[in-house]
Amino acid sequence: MNKIITLRIRWSNGDDYEVYLCKTHEIADRIIREWFSEYCTDNPSLEELEEYLFVKDIGYWEISEEVVICE
Repeated sequence: MNKIITLRIRWSNGDDYEVYLCKTHEIADRIIREWFSEYCTDNPSLEELEEYLFVKDIGYWEISEEVVICE
């Protein structure tokens, strides 16, 4: 079974999430850090970054794994 990583990400003042389909969690991590690059100057962990962005109401993301069936 193949899995794909789904990243849904948005700014707090935005209405819609943007969706990225990634091969790995590392790719999703890179996209998150690119989106919020101005808040990653001291290279925080994703957990630290997520907490900071949530507390300051700056942005949000969700990561999930989905099974892909190709026949």
